[in-house]
Amino acid sequence: MENQFVEYYPNFYNDVYGPIMQAGSSSHTAGPCRIGYMANSCLGEKVAGIKVILDQDGSYAGTFGVMREDLGMLSGAYGLLPDDIRLFSIKEILREAGIPFEFVFSKITESDHINAVKFILTGQSGKKISLVGNSVGGGMVELVNVNGFPCRGIGDSFVFLAEDPHSMVKRDACQFAAALDGFISYHVFSSENGVLHCVYTSEDKDLSALPAFFEGLETHMILPVLPVITSKKRGKQLFSTFTEWKQLSRESGKSLAEVAVSYQMAASNWKREDVVSYMYYIAKMMHRQTHRIFDADVRILDTPFSGFHALQWGKYLDNHQPILGDTVSAAIKYAYAAITAAYGVEIVPGPMGTGGGILYAVLSAAQEVFGYSEEQIVGALFIAAGIGVIAYTRTNPTGEIIGCAGECGICSAMAAAGLTYMRNGTPDEVEAAASMALQVTIGWPCDPIPGGDNQPCASRVVSAAVMAITFSDVALSGKNAVLPFHEAVDIADRIGRRMPPELRCTSKGGCCDAPAAIHLMTKFREWYAMDL
Repeated sequence: MENQFVEYYPNFYNDVYGPIMQAGSSSHTAGPCRIGYMANSCLGEKVAGIKVILDQDGSYAGTFGVMREDLGMLSGAYGLLPDDIRLFSIKEILREAGIPFEFVFSKITESDHINAVKFILTGQSGKKISLVGNSVGGGMVELVNVNGFPCRGIGDSFVFLAEDPHSMVKRDACQFAAALDGFISYHVFSSENGVLHCVYTSEDKDLSALPAFFEGLETHMILPVLPVITSKKRGKQLFSTFTEWKQLSRESGKSLAEVAVSYQMAASNWKREDVVSYMYYIAKMMHRQTHRIFDADVRILDTPFSGFHALQWGKYLDNHQPILGDTVSAAIKYAYAAITAAYGVEIVPGPMGTGGGILYAVLSAAQEVFGYSEEQIVGALFIAAGIGVIAYTRTNPTGEIIGCAGECGICSAMAAAGLTYMRNGTPDEVEAAASMALQVTIGWPCDPIPGGDNQPCASRVVSAAVMAITFSDVALSGKNAVLPFHEAVDIADRIGRRMPPELRCTSKGGCCDAPAAIHLMTKFREWYAMDL
């Protein structure tokens, strides 16, 4: 039995520009870290043992270690969120505390998602919990199962669970539902062996409204992981296509950016000043992500296999006159910087792990060459966020689901739209730039090579930045994109889902099939095994 009082839809700070995190992948580092954190909060006491089960046929089995999956999972299980700098030293922390951990690759029966992960945690009292979740892209997660029972949630609320494992007390589900006034949603699941009640509240963890109905049950509280907590007061989704967005702009007399601000106000129930202030904070973090690594005191997390190239590109620009031109050259410099992992330098996804930095690389390069203001940058980020929520409404923009069109493609579309708006493009030109940039990437595989010097990902990141600048100019020249942006997203989704699994972030196909890649993968896994 279930009821949903408040329908969730994508918003800027949960789905598009989130989570702010330590360097890694949004779906392979931050997502499983958040799931582990939810498991830790469900345990309700200090953890004494960690077991992580990963599907032997899933995405993590192919890429394990490349995107710091293990560090994210262990950090979350220990009670850390993805922005915590202790993520990089979590294994040493656990070993010093005498907390054993293990990773097991087997079959996860509770979920068929390619990014499913199962945590089995033991507390200091001997208490155990199991929690299964899916990392669905961009750091977003969904709960699947807790202690053997179905459980729903995406981390946008406090989740209260009450379990009667021995069926000692008979309870009427309708009576249960009638007692839940004030909560966002409820789910009731029962089996021969027990009853699991799930209650979601959007505002806080105050349980004073819970009735005596729960007395005698085992209870758990799962804490939220998203910055925007869903409220019963949230408004309806203002737009899910660029066509609707343009129509709202015309009817209200507001700019596209102001309509985007209104979208986030409705989605979050935040005041306008809070929505805008948070975007300035996002811009500050993106600037740090794309510029900080050039400072002498930064510790780059380089390995024999990482292949970071930002410093080399910077030296090349200092000593050569590139044929590319100033804006493209600078955009490549900052895009390379965005994907360079540095200790304590947080990254902003959008939608892929480094996507916010790649977007900002384009805007920052244009600002550097043409003198755009910080206010104009923030306006462009609102436009890019609107592109992002359209994508998230219509697909899961992640390599595991639709290939690199869901990552570099959407990122490039966001950058192209934001740049075109910043250059005073019309709404039609802004949409055309986004659509053309996305169309180029449809059908791209997601095939990161473990140990492959960040290839082919780095090449596609550079392409995303350069395409955004190119198609901004092309759109401003009057070129018709033909496909409305939402239709380009739908086609990217349709074609991406038809690609074989080995081309969707499993490191089993595409460029990973090349003999050189196979050789590097073998060397990387031998090297990485020494750290486990």
